[in-house]
Amino acid sequence: MPIFLFLKLFPSSTFLLYHFVLLVILSTTQAATKVLLPCNETISALIVFGDSILDTGNNNNLNSLAKSNFPPYGRDFKGGIPTGRFSNGKVPSDFLVEELGIKELLPAYADPTLQPEDLLTGVCFASGGSGYDPLTSEILSTIPLSLQLQQFKEYTEKLKRIVGEERTNTILAKSVYLLVAGSNDIAITYFTTRARELQYDVSSYTDLMIGLASKFVKELYGLGARRIGVFNVPPIGCVPFSRTTVGGIQRECPQTYNQAAQLFNAKLSSNLESLNTNLADSRVVYIDIYSALLDLIKNPKRYGFEIVDKGCCGTGTVEAAILCNRLTPCICTNVSSYLFWDSFHPTEKAYKALTSRILQKYINSFFFSLALLLLFCFFPGALQAAIKLPCNETISAVIVFGDSIVDTGNNNNILNSVNKCNFPPYGRDFKGGIPTGRCSNGKIPSDFIVEELGIKELLPAYANPNLKPEDLLTGVSFASGGSGYDPLTPQILTTIPLSVQLQRFKEYTEKLKMIVGDERTNTILAKSVYFLVAGSNDIAATYFTTRARELQYNVSSYTDILIGLASKFVKELYELGARRIGVFNVPTIGCVPFSRTTAGGIQRECPETYNQAAQLFNAKLSSNLESLNTNLADSRVVYVDIYSALLDLIKHPKRYGFEIVDKGCCGTGTVEVGILCNQLTPGTCTNDSSYLFWDSFHPTEKAYKILTTQIIKKYIKSFFFCGNSIY
Repeated sequence: MPIFLFLKLFPSSTFLLYHFVLLVILSTTQAATKVLLPCNETISALIVFGDSILDTGNNNNLNSLAKSNFPPYGRDFKGGIPTGRFSNGKVPSDFLVEELGIKELLPAYADPTLQPEDLLTGVCFASGGSGYDPLTSEILSTIPLSLQLQQFKEYTEKLKRIVGEERTNTILAKSVYLLVAGSNDIAITYFTTRARELQYDVSSYTDLMIGLASKFVKELYGLGARRIGVFNVPPIGCVPFSRTTVGGIQRECPQTYNQAAQLFNAKLSSNLESLNTNLADSRVVYIDIYSALLDLIKNPKRYGFEIVDKGCCGTGTVEAAILCNRLTPCICTNVSSYLFWDSFHPTEKAYKALTSRILQKYINSFFFSLALLLLFCFFPGALQAAIKLPCNETISAVIVFGDSIVDTGNNNNILNSVNKCNFPPYGRDFKGGIPTGRCSNGKIPSDFIVEELGIKELLPAYANPNLKPEDLLTGVSFASGGSGYDPLTPQILTTIPLSVQLQRFKEYTEKLKMIVGDERTNTILAKSVYFLVAGSNDIAATYFTTRARELQYNVSSYTDILIGLASKFVKELYELGARRIGVFNVPTIGCVPFSRTTAGGIQRECPETYNQAAQLFNAKLSSNLESLNTNLADSRVVYVDIYSALLDLIKHPKRYGFEIVDKGCCGTGTVEVGILCNQLTPGTCTNDSSYLFWDSFHPTEKAYKILTTQIIKKYIKSFFFCGNSIY
């Protein structure tokens, strides 16, 4: 029974009872949250502003052509009802509140059936056809952002009448606000109608838009908003309408449109970063929808789409809003194969895919603040740990050093190095199919370790230009593909030596101190787990392949040198505050495809000289780490045996679901690695799940996951003391 009807039927009900009923509503209306929020945080409501991407029906009663409250719009909405949503079904506003566990749908503020309880968990103020430029909504006869903000002020007054001023302020502070605008300004006002062309060039017009966007965010902040997400402009040149009107006979994406969008986006990112710094206790988040939608357009089959240059409605080339109606002929029946519903707006399926990616990528960004950092709510991790830690212990962060096995992208910007993996087909099974610098088809051990421990989904590279302060709190990778204990190894391969990785770790600790102070930093360092993966390149590349150390050392004396350098690194890391240090031994380097090809003879056997050298090094390493563990007070230095684990996969592939272990998936699989494994390399397999190795050196994501799970389960307890005893 709606609240207002309850009060009409029972006018003698007390004010206290009224508030009790509202509190019950507040506590029971939220669905199960699909996205896990950090730090036991909550989101009271979702409130959105902007244009048709988020509009759930505010234009329905306007004297405007920019509406969609008629068939075939909404044909896949529940009941097949057109509601004013510009799609065949739900729009991002709906998927957002659903994923966040707030409610099933986000109602339009102008909905005449809106109930008081709807206000408590958020509404939509967006209006299809609106923009930052007031002229845009004037041209299209829609609700300008200034009026949307005025309606928000009315909304807050209604909230106060329902739950009081204090509760209203709490709701406003704990809500998430989203703003989607700019597409209509560039595509319609500037390029199509040319209404601003005589006053501004593209650069000065985007400056005007940025000023108006900034003004809106600051006014919203002044009204109590603290968590504000602002979407950039998507690749508007690639929507079907733009392809038709200015894309030529081939209907290409007009680059003038996309370049204008990119220019605006670059300015918006910089402006929001400034606002984030200057608006106290706020999180103003720049949300990149441009890249997300472009990825769907460029790689449709990866997401289950077939048609990206036409909409489902009518011919799919120009139909949108009033032109897409029940009389429009040739409306497709297989809407699930279309990326776009009409010539401007994506299908429900596309919106769902985009919204899920946006939430996964940005949700944690709304909760980072200095106050939270001082309490350090981030360190337990936003994920549920797959591994139960002993003694009620915690792991603050995971920090890794070494080579390509744990490098998540630190080599990407080393100009003169061929030891990189930031190009296709690397990363083809990574989320979004993006090559990130990880030397595999997907995730690598660094990622699986933090995921298994419940810290976060991925371990970012320290050199990642998009690294955020909150990323530092839960750990990073300093590793560099091609590095090793021997300083000559990274010199030969032009990568980052361990000495520089350690220097960067010192920089990292200083950054931590600036964020959370000395005392908290020391606690983080002591409660982190550190992994070191090195030695393979020293033996395989520096000693055997290039023979750069062969005249100076035999295998025994060279492994002694490596052990001394490994021991030195661990002791220096200990002096910098590390207490839980895991050191991987050298795997079966003779059995990687490259070694089989170059030193395994015509039968491509595993060259035993390589494996024997690895075994000799491993035996010495085990003994040395045992000594360090005894002599470094309050430390747990753990010897991690990857040699045996990988050898078992090689010897018993079918037990783990593999078929091919002597070749990599990329190209011929015999020599291709790094720059030799690229998008022009012929012969790359399609069924990488049957391969143990991705290229001629590195395992596949599937193999890495198996190995990492085994390692974590076997060794995690070794990093902890219970009282005076090791667990």
